[in-house]
Amino acid sequence: MDTSALQAQHFMHCWGTQANYKPISVSYTEGCYIHTTDGRKIFDLRSAHECINLGFNHPKVIAAMKKQMDTLIYVTDDFATEPTALLAQKLAHLAPGGPNKKIWFGQSGAAAVEAAIKAARMYQYIRTFKEGKHTDAPGQYPYPYKIISRYKSWHGSTSGAASASGDPRRWFQEPFTVPGVVFAPEANAYRAPDSDPLWSANYLEYIIEQEGGSNKVAAVLLEPVVGSNGIIPPPPGYLQRVREICNQWGLLLIADETMSGMGRTGKLFSIEHYGVVPDILITGKALGVYCPLTACIMSEEVSRVFDDNIFGHGQSFSGHALGCAAALEGLRVLLEDGVLENCVAMGEYLGNALKALGSQYEQVGDVRGLGLFWTMELVQDQAGKTPLRKTTEKYQKTIVSDIAQYLLDEENIYVPSDKFGIWVVPPLIITKAEVDMLVGAIGRAMAKFVK
Repeated sequence: MDTSALQAQHFMHCWGTQANYKPISVSYTEGCYIHTTDGRKIFDLRSAHECINLGFNHPKVIAAMKKQMDTLIYVTDDFATEPTALLAQKLAHLAPGGPNKKIWFGQSGAAAVEAAIKAARMYQYIRTFKEGKHTDAPGQYPYPYKIISRYKSWHGSTSGAASASGDPRRWFQEPFTVPGVVFAPEANAYRAPDSDPLWSANYLEYIIEQEGGSNKVAAVLLEPVVGSNGIIPPPPGYLQRVREICNQWGLLLIADETMSGMGRTGKLFSIEHYGVVPDILITGKALGVYCPLTACIMSEEVSRVFDDNIFGHGQSFSGHALGCAAALEGLRVLLEDGVLENCVAMGEYLGNALKALGSQYEQVGDVRGLGLFWTMELVQDQAGKTPLRKTTEKYQKTIVSDIAQYLLDEENIYVPSDKFGIWVVPPLIITKAEVDMLVGAIGRAMAKFVK
């Protein structure tokens, strides 16, 4: 059976044209590699959409899943299961802040973002009408509802999450985006308009005031380390300043760690690098390891408003026992088997190697990252920092797509072709020899396509 042709005939490919869809037929996976039916061994340098931080088919996680499947796979959340209860407790204790948090489980990052937005708006509604919250501009609107997100962000493809995303993929939904979202500038030290690293945080405060302050704005939603739009760690002091601004205006801070969480940056959550505690934290992708599982983690202050008020969000498979069992074992492996330590050590080694490689080319504008979360941003000219792929050119063929195709065809390395630079996001179990192999291959690709 030609599974590639069959899938291309009946499966709807994400974020691409269907006529050009030619999936590679896979035989099996292991560790960092995808083995194809025609005998190729491909290194997955994007960690399966950043979902398999532990690599493919980790034996301990597979064993935990098999054990769970023998007893209980799924019941609705009207019933309690041991893995669901234990995972909720574990995340409540592991996420920054006090231990008395509550967790809503979904199957996609977008669903968890939707939960966070709804929770933030309902929190502000309840505080305004039931707790008599003071607002700085009373009478202009019944309650705070606006979400301030940022450009260069991606929060998911559902209506609310896409509407809150400063990403070209939002444009597919326009003009029917969900109202109530305002975009602030991203915090990119490489492209800062002046020498003040906190300019974008200070401009955020200006936006809050111009959008109605605490009378109209409910929350600030951000990725602590930006993912899809360029792997952008924030400048020093930025997240601390945003937290300060949220406190000053009575806003909730929502941290979307769908991509940057679960050890990707060398800590369980990337926001831990900055000592900031969000009011709501979202995690997913690698959380369920091989099961679709995400979490919206609400602080005690936020979650308690729903003790006597309905939390108006849900999914049929919320708290799926099999996914929670996989996540529990995945967390244990991540935290106890030296995976985080490997991420830190290999991340430093990888970062130094990429910086040394990038220094050889005029078209490499910036090499940045944290842990095993790296990119090489390509530019037309270093002085002007003119992007090689502009925001409006996300789906156009550029050197980035040429490099991705070369790496796949000639080096058996899979990287995405639609990013704004060279994506270097390997599984956290990568070895030093594999780092050397990858950097060597990227070097050969750059020698072919980059000036």
